[in-house]
Amino acid sequence: MLSGVLIFIAINAYSHPLHLSFTNLEFNTANNRWLLTIKVFTDDFSSNLKTSTEREPIMGIKTKSDQTENLLKLWLSTRFQIWFDTRPVEISIWKLDAIKVRDDATWFTFTFSSPLPVSEIKIHNSILLDLYPDQKNLFVLVLGQTQSAYEFKNKDQETIIKLNK
Repeated sequence: MLSGVLIFIAINAYSHPLHLSFTNLEFNTANNRWLLTIKVFTDDFSSNLKTSTEREPIMGIKTKSDQTENLLKLWLSTRFQIWFDTRPVEISIWKLDAIKVRDDATWFTFTFSSPLPVSEIKIHNSILLDLYPDQKNLFVLVLGQTQSAYEFKNKDQETIIKLNK
């Protein structure tokens, strides 16, 4: 009986009931580059990567390499898209800048160059929604001193952010 309770506690301590991702898009005026950071739970990401690309995660996706970058872009290509005004920001111009794994979370940071949008930014975010129906994806846009936050869920996978210029 006691061993059953300990196993139950160990399983629940390892799993997380929250299905959540965080994405931050920020324009860096110092170097005129965009910084895109995506944070996911490592176990959710690994499961989703394996089922969606039919490939085993490369060394837990902890090392930056061309192979890792291509695999991440393949995984993200249908799950996260950006349009500046009506122009898509092609994933091919994204450059994998860093991967950081700490505890149960993984951060991927990409950079890219693209002109500032004039009137709007459109975001499609369906990260991990094909894995968990209760998944929520939080998104923060930082432009200068202005920050705005958005939530994406199964029925709300896109938003258009109007810019005040």
